[in-house]
Amino acid sequence: MTIPAVRHRSAGAAILAGVLLTLFAVLSLLAHQVRSGTGFDHAVLDAMLTHRNPMLTTWTLAITTVFSPVGTAVLAVVAASLVWLRLGSLRPPLVVLATVAGAGAVSTLTKIVVGAHRPPAGVQLISETDHSFPSGHVTATVSLFGVLAVVAGHHWGPATRAAWAAVTAVTAGAVGFTRLYLGVHWAIDVLGGLVLGAAATMLAHLAYRRMMEPRGAGGSSSTEDAIATGVS
Repeated sequence: MTIPAVRHRSAGAAILAGVLLTLFAVLSLLAHQVRSGTGFDHAVLDAMLTHRNPMLTTWTLAITTVFSPVGTAVLAVVAASLVWLRLGSLRPPLVVLATVAGAGAVSTLTKIVVGAHRPPAGVQLISETDHSFPSGHVTATVSLFGVLAVVAGHHWGPATRAAWAAVTAVTAGAVGFTRLYLGVHWAIDVLGGLVLGAAATMLAHLAYRRMMEPRGAGGSSSTEDAIATGVS
């Protein structure tokens, strides 16, 4: 690898690390805000209560069930298996599983540490009893689809990564909406889940790029690195 290429990679890694630190700083700020509550949270909840209807309730219940932390864990195992079969390497599926599991663990720990309360039980369409911040559903969804965007972009190029990023945004938005509509989260909880999921994705990107970069003298590549150049 040439010196300019090394410098380019180092600069890119530094930028990604900076973004990652910024995301964690934002998460800390949101955690501080959630303790005191915000008028925006109550305004969003009031709007959701006003626009409830039977058909929308049915759809939101279905979406929130499919993309629950347990449901997302099942989807992660299925996705990791498909990635393994497609690429013939254990590294990509392990990164997928580790990213989703790690994000879920951090989300659970953050809930315990922050100890934020959910909206009143009287407005909840489903019962949720654990702490509120951040949204585990949103965290799991963003981390799963985000890491799949990382893997797809590395092996199949920017267009595929962009497509997966779009899927991630749409799915996360839909899941976040269901949590607000069902009255089990404040808006700040959903924002926290988005930030934590994005941080997990950035960390996965840093780790995956490092893991799959060429090794050996003279820029030679291992079998795993040959996979990283693209599989047709």
